[in-house]
Amino acid sequence: MLKPLNLRVAALDEASGLNGEVPRFSWGVSGDAKAQSAFRVVAGTDPENVAEGRGDLFDSGRREVSWRGVTWDSVPPASDRAIWWSVALWDEDGQGSGFAPPVRFFTGLRPEDWQAQWIARYFVLPAGRDVPQGNRYDNRFQARPADYLRREMALVEKPVRAFAYVTALGLYEFCINGARIGDHVMAPGWTDYHTRVEYQTFDVTGLFAAGENVIGAILGEGWYSGRIGHNQRRAGNHYGGRPAFKCQIHLEYADGRVEKIVSDGSWQTTQGPILYSDFLAGEAYDARLEIDGWHEAGFDAASWQPVEAFIPEPGPPALDAQRVQPTREVARFEGRLLHEKDGLRIYDFSQNLAGYAELKVRAPAGTVFRLRFAERLRDDGGLYLDNMRYAVNEDIYIARGAGEEVFKPRFTFRGFQYAGLAIEGAAESEPQLTAIAIQTDTPVRGKIETGNALVNRLLSNIVWGQRGNFLSVPTDCPQRDERYGWSADAQVFWRTAGYNMDVEAFLNKWMVDLADGQSPEGAFPDVAPTKPLNPYRLTPQPGAPGWGDAPIIMAWHHFMRYGDRDLLVGNYDRFVAWMDYIEAANPDGLRINRNNNNYGDWLNVGPKTDPFLVASAYWVHLADLMEKIAGATGRDRWRWQKLGERLRKAFVDAYWRDGRLISDTQTAYLLALDFAILPEALRGAAASRLRALFEAADWHLQTGFLGVRHVCPVVADHIGPARAVDLLLQETYPSWGFSIRHGATTIWERWDGWTPEGGFQSPNMNSFNHYAYGAVGEWIWSRLAGIDWSEAGPGYAHVMARPVFDRRIGHVTAAYEARTGTVESRWRIDGESGAWELVLPPSVTADVELPEGLGAVVVDDAPFAGRHLRLACGAHRFRFILPG
Repeated sequence: MLKPLNLRVAALDEASGLNGEVPRFSWGVSGDAKAQSAFRVVAGTDPENVAEGRGDLFDSGRREVSWRGVTWDSVPPASDRAIWWSVALWDEDGQGSGFAPPVRFFTGLRPEDWQAQWIARYFVLPAGRDVPQGNRYDNRFQARPADYLRREMALVEKPVRAFAYVTALGLYEFCINGARIGDHVMAPGWTDYHTRVEYQTFDVTGLFAAGENVIGAILGEGWYSGRIGHNQRRAGNHYGGRPAFKCQIHLEYADGRVEKIVSDGSWQTTQGPILYSDFLAGEAYDARLEIDGWHEAGFDAASWQPVEAFIPEPGPPALDAQRVQPTREVARFEGRLLHEKDGLRIYDFSQNLAGYAELKVRAPAGTVFRLRFAERLRDDGGLYLDNMRYAVNEDIYIARGAGEEVFKPRFTFRGFQYAGLAIEGAAESEPQLTAIAIQTDTPVRGKIETGNALVNRLLSNIVWGQRGNFLSVPTDCPQRDERYGWSADAQVFWRTAGYNMDVEAFLNKWMVDLADGQSPEGAFPDVAPTKPLNPYRLTPQPGAPGWGDAPIIMAWHHFMRYGDRDLLVGNYDRFVAWMDYIEAANPDGLRINRNNNNYGDWLNVGPKTDPFLVASAYWVHLADLMEKIAGATGRDRWRWQKLGERLRKAFVDAYWRDGRLISDTQTAYLLALDFAILPEALRGAAASRLRALFEAADWHLQTGFLGVRHVCPVVADHIGPARAVDLLLQETYPSWGFSIRHGATTIWERWDGWTPEGGFQSPNMNSFNHYAYGAVGEWIWSRLAGIDWSEAGPGYAHVMARPVFDRRIGHVTAAYEARTGTVESRWRIDGESGAWELVLPPSVTADVELPEGLGAVVVDDAPFAGRHLRLACGAHRFRFILPG
């Protein structure tokens, strides 16, 4: 029997709005049937009716197809609606599943529906930013105090429905009648605020009552006007000089009448206990300045000032419904007091993460608690802060003196594993510190465990590197004064990211940021949202090879993982513009010009790879991907096929000499082999030379960001799987295991971030939470576990299973929740014999390639003599004897 699961609209469990599109429904399948033969989707306003298959807004009827998705193809739904939907499935025998529990989505607002205005405290120039009087802590960061906003209103009757549409230029926390709305943090997220800002939708039915009501908000600077990046000449005010707020609430009454409450000049504002809150500076909070009851009815707000309703410069941004899951608190780690050093009590939270710390304590009024944060400790036990550069990452809490007090910042975060606490005064209780991890709450889709402790730790480090850096955009690091969405870091990691978590909506959102940063000449940016350089104009930094190439690479990976062509279709012209941008400057077929900041194989150790070879290799790869994308979207593939042929010839003519590449490095051969640039006749020689280079390096890594993703796949395919496992399990420098041996709980930015001989690398660039080298995760999943996608059936409609069985790994247990259902792979080695089970969801098939040399192979209780076979859905069991 079949069961539908993971019902989603626009790749989200609960979409905030449709952004002018019609709903796109999708679901996965579980159960012991062989196939989905039909489906029926219904949608309507009443969840009970929908659960019974009655949809007053949409009914697809029974459709005799195996698709796991459908687009709303009747009258488009109205804006400002919550719609419930469900799906029923039938298997190959005609047995039905019944309708799944209904799932809700919001249609959101159209641009013409918005009546709210942007509101803010009246403008104050940066040099004169006001801080509450009587605060003895100077505002050395010129960071703005948080603004408190409120609006009172009287309602004649209680509404039967209430939806709130909320956003900010900056960050906000929203409340109604004293109740905080939503569990999100760092909302509304980071976009190019001069182009667009995303809003969130909340069902606040039941929170309004007849009589007096109060809407409230707290407003922080965030990415909009706070300190971001490492441009110290403009420490803040990158997008604008002050944060602003916008909300629109639709109240529907029993008679069908709709009243709209909007942000406008009738709101009031003041400042309170948040003296400042900034991503890089931290937050200072004076609890003695708390404003009791400010967000409730009956509060005396006579001393509050009016807000200014205004139009942001250089013009109002577009308002888009949020395309990605909210950022939330996802994990907590209790602090363990280690010792005292440099006047600080040093706490260890056991995990490097992105977030903040919660402090619980009893103390007299005016007692000051200062918290500093670090990823590592110095050899003497003190906090290692040098790699933070200009990021201060300090929180200050001043006690109110009212029993147990709890503090956690609202509008700041940082990367850390350790905290140092200084107390000015005397606490009445032992302080309790808890680290709280935050991330864009992308659903976990993969679970994997092996019989090797080092590999398990590496997998955990990879996941936590992703958690710490997937926060609205895929950042390069969460701790220092940078935190940009660097595109190459993301593209090399994207396949790994998709195994760990559902990143479909995440890329849907970030691809918009990348498109917003594309120049009129067609250049994609290095970072997105684009680097803030000037006060009211963002100049994109045109992309380097491997960086600007990222949108094309990730879009293809997106299609292969999720089977969704929309991203390819919607961005095809942008991809062509990028390819035109490259080709126009490089008529000879070598990527020598328009490479912008040509980073090459960034942060490699050992011999440096010619950056022009790297650039030219990536150009070949782009031509191949564009040929595939053209085919998948119904375009003409001929241009890209011919381009690929021309670029390959130019590459070989320029870079192959006397049986080797002229840039004789690991990365050069890894790219040439994995991108299939070299003709078949030369690949054996290239593989032999690659082996020799690894042998000369005593089977250690010398690659940088662009090379690392290709190490294990190429070594496994061209040298041997055992050698790929050798590299995976290496524990001496430079290797993945080296950092683990020395306490890493995330992936380091540099192979030599710390060494016993040299200590810490240059503080100019030395992050200990930076996921790029975690790109090896895709090989662990695709080859050690044997769960890989296939171009024969994108979206895991068809699976490629080429497991690597290795005694040193012992066993692997993996389950990946694909769009089509859960694919499971479990193998175990016991002495000379081994067993493997592959479980495919309904309608999913697989091509299996068994390792060479296996003996006495039995497949589903029948002897099997070959290495290749095709499997239908269901559970399949293999038994075999390992070679010597």
